[in-house]
Amino acid sequence: MTTGNWNRTARRHSTWRRRVVASVSTVGVAAALATASTGQAAAEPTIGELMDSAGSVLQELPIDPNGSIDLSSLFNLLGPQTPGTPGTPKTPTGERRTSCTQVVQIGDSTSIGIDSASKVSVEGDRLTPQYQRVGVERVTLDAGGGRSIVEKVDGEPNAVDAIDSQLARGNRGCWVIATGVNDAANIAVGSKVKADERIDRVMKKLDGQNVLWPTVMTSDPSNAAYAPKNMTAFNDALKRAAARYPNLKIYDFAAESQPSWHTDDGIHFNATGTAQRNRLFATALATAFGD
Repeated sequence: MTTGNWNRTARRHSTWRRRVVASVSTVGVAAALATASTGQAAAEPTIGELMDSAGSVLQELPIDPNGSIDLSSLFNLLGPQTPGTPGTPKTPTGERRTSCTQVVQIGDSTSIGIDSASKVSVEGDRLTPQYQRVGVERVTLDAGGGRSIVEKVDGEPNAVDAIDSQLARGNRGCWVIATGVNDAANIAVGSKVKADERIDRVMKKLDGQNVLWPTVMTSDPSNAAYAPKNMTAFNDALKRAAARYPNLKIYDFAAESQPSWHTDDGIHFNATGTAQRNRLFATALATAFGD
């Protein structure tokens, strides 16, 4: 399976939309990938919106070689293309498996409680079962409120500190860096440590280990520092970093996430959003680092 520069169009012409709705129970998830335009994103529904209403159905659909339409992959992985390899994954999303036997997820407040009954009532939707679904044997979640890569809140470990702590415990393998929202906000209010340097600080700690870094997004946040444009600027830095670090894969979660998945603050995720995020992260890991 290829883990290179895969781009996907989650938004199609209105006639394709009608065919998607009509065919959702039978069509396969293919992987013909393209680039979505900004104008379409504002006007047309996305594959993610279908997924929001259909739950896990789209992810479990098998590929139908006789299907009448060519749906995009649900997963947009951004990074340098490996020469001589095909550009699209062929395995249906629900069947993808990862070579990562151990995963450490470093997160901020959006990752707190995502592996517990208090946040996710259905056990199978929690973080550990979702990673196990794609073949991970050991899952470690290290999350802290207000966490960023540089700044510390009330003396609590920042993301680099958390990585150091996990490395000191002997944790190695694959890493999911679910941070960046607070970094983007801190930069917006005047931090002198820009996004590229922040990302470098993380990646230098994880040299030679597989890293999946989902892009970040917000939805009409009440705090202007968390405005979507600031998230986009951080995501642009992530995409640049993919060219510097061959062990880094960027999953464009921001292109999949839906406003309805957020709580009223526009930053954190509600129960539906948390369950979908866990599922998407796991499948993205299997897409990026296949078995």
